[in-house]
Amino acid sequence: MTDTERAARLTARDLWPARSMAGRVFLSTAAIVCAVLVAALVVASYSARRATREAERRGLEQAADLTAQLLAGRGRSLAGGARVFVQGPSFRSLVAQRRHDDILDQAIEAAAQLEADWVFITDEHGVLLAKSDEPGVEGVAMGAIPLVEGALEGRTTFGYGISRDTLLFQTVAVPIVVPGFAPFGVLVATKLVDRQMALDVRAATAAEIIFYSLDTRGKSHLVATSLDSASDASTAIPAAATTGTDAPAQPNEDTLLTATPRAARTAVIAGASYALQGAALTTAGGEIVGGFVVARPESATSAQLAGIRRSLVLAGLFGLLLALGAAWSSAARVTRPARALAAAAARALDGEYDDAARVAEEATTRAPSAEVKALGAALTAFLRELREKQALGALVERVGTNEVSPNESRADAGDERVRAGRARTMGRPRTSLAPQLTALAGSLTLPAGVQAPGALIADRYEIQDVVGVGGTGIVYRALDRTLDEAIAIKVLRPELLADDPRAREELKQELRLTRRVSHRNIVRTHDFGVSRGMPYLTMEYVEGTSLAAVLARRGPLPSSVVLALAKQLMRALDAAHEQGVMHGDVKPANLLLATDGLLKVTDFGVASLIRRPGSAATVETAAEESAGPPRLAGAVVGTPEYMAPELLIGGQPDVSSDLYAAGMVLHECLTGSTPFQGDTPRGFLAQKLDTPRETPIPAIPTARTGPRPTPRRTLSAVIAAMIAPEPADRPESAASVSALLSRIT
Repeated sequence: MTDTERAARLTARDLWPARSMAGRVFLSTAAIVCAVLVAALVVASYSARRATREAERRGLEQAADLTAQLLAGRGRSLAGGARVFVQGPSFRSLVAQRRHDDILDQAIEAAAQLEADWVFITDEHGVLLAKSDEPGVEGVAMGAIPLVEGALEGRTTFGYGISRDTLLFQTVAVPIVVPGFAPFGVLVATKLVDRQMALDVRAATAAEIIFYSLDTRGKSHLVATSLDSASDASTAIPAAATTGTDAPAQPNEDTLLTATPRAARTAVIAGASYALQGAALTTAGGEIVGGFVVARPESATSAQLAGIRRSLVLAGLFGLLLALGAAWSSAARVTRPARALAAAAARALDGEYDDAARVAEEATTRAPSAEVKALGAALTAFLRELREKQALGALVERVGTNEVSPNESRADAGDERVRAGRARTMGRPRTSLAPQLTALAGSLTLPAGVQAPGALIADRYEIQDVVGVGGTGIVYRALDRTLDEAIAIKVLRPELLADDPRAREELKQELRLTRRVSHRNIVRTHDFGVSRGMPYLTMEYVEGTSLAAVLARRGPLPSSVVLALAKQLMRALDAAHEQGVMHGDVKPANLLLATDGLLKVTDFGVASLIRRPGSAATVETAAEESAGPPRLAGAVVGTPEYMAPELLIGGQPDVSSDLYAAGMVLHECLTGSTPFQGDTPRGFLAQKLDTPRETPIPAIPTARTGPRPTPRRTLSAVIAAMIAPEPADRPESAASVSALLSRIT
């Protein structure tokens, strides 16, 4: 098991919300999934219940409609038989003769043929002539009854009626008529609504049926039912309609159960819940005299709904298990790289930067999302930078405090010893060019005395110590009394700006550009001024040493250290070039290493002073013959070892020339020397300027004997590209060099 797998391993205990982010991710994801599933179940259950209820309602409506159709068919059948009976010539003759006994016999015979419960016959005025079930009754005026009245008008009429409040009957009336004449009588046939009819309806509709009648007070009375218990059936009958007074009330269809969705209701019959749907029964004149109720038990619907719910619950539980598994997996996938990155950070806290960077890189490659990968890549880059800064910090510590030279090398006079030491380290003699080249130069004078500790400059900066002497002046460590912090102050040589307002203005303009560059790898320039005739610059104070002192002490550096230096140097140059600021004199003495391993580039803007043609600074003083690298006199002043060929012939510094100088510095860091050597100034310059363009720069060794580490080929290739003789062959920017360096591991 790798370190990453060990760091990323998850257990159920780790998923507990109080212990880790994984638990919170898991529970929050599970809670969301559960909420969605519960909501889906509720909605599905509601929809299923609604659909079931709707199907139940439609079924009840269909049963009620079918019942009404069965009753109507029964009436049409009765009417058809009655019409056939009244068409007999003998029957018409007897009715026309008005003989009671003969008409009574005809009524009894008609009841038998029509299977009616009773039949009665009237004359053309609606006066009762005979009734089959009441032989002695006659002479009753019935013409005002809508049923009889309609038949006297020549129509067959249908309707329902009640007798003695508890008898409900279905009746039809057919006119007795001779073709071409008005009706001269009416035959009314009646059938009772009874249990047999209810059983027949139940057989046809598969629903229980309950018939009821309404008395003159609107009170309901059970007439017939397919149910076994009349008392149970009574609970399904609608309540009586009342007016709130003692007067009888005529019920309407809203009071009764009608064949509309509003009429559906439920009732408990024999301990079971039934869904009810019904319709009213009326006379031929539209008066409600009763009705029927269709009843179906809800148990079947409930069982169907329960089955649907069970299916939904089982599907929901299965989905929940899958969702919880997905949530667990999601939590693990999200938190595994996070845990690994946390483990990498913990190792970094212990100073194990190499292991921390490796663990972070492994976690990044397995990250499930672009965001986590970006986090891992940022942490990996940060850890690598910490590792590189640790190596550089250790390098500064090994150099020792006696060689610390903040902001500028403590004494350029030691450069000859530095170069001699590097030459010995490389195992070959090297002839210094400084005495020969500087012999061609005039003389510069140092400022009129070094400022003693405790002296004040500009009534603000208290001198504490001299930390360096260079070609442009003396660098002090000072205390800014206004801000109460340590700064570096460089007192420039007066002759650089004396009696030359244009030079002073150019320096101010250069410093304005330089101050726009704010980067952690660049020494920040604060202010420029003149105190007692001495021009000065105030800068950020860096506690550390110069790269020149490190190379003098150690010689060639490990390739990992050089790579770390290169990355920081390119970041500094890229930040400056983005603001249009060129350095023009990149060399080890201008590269400072802080005690925390941070590289700082100094002297931005100031280097332009010694490149100004025609100024007093175009040559070095004889006192500095042994105090610095070789200088060229005339129109060009600089450090030839690091200067691009185009600068040696009067060109102006640009991005390409800064990259060339940086490449030379890195070459020296890897090998201990710059690639061009010569015993005389002429030979040195000829070698550098006359190098054929098709001939590559002397290669950086890829192997060395002894304990020195092997430089990386890719780093060598990048450096070789940076020090190409032709500017067009060099990388186009410091950012592009940084991109190349980032691919080197």
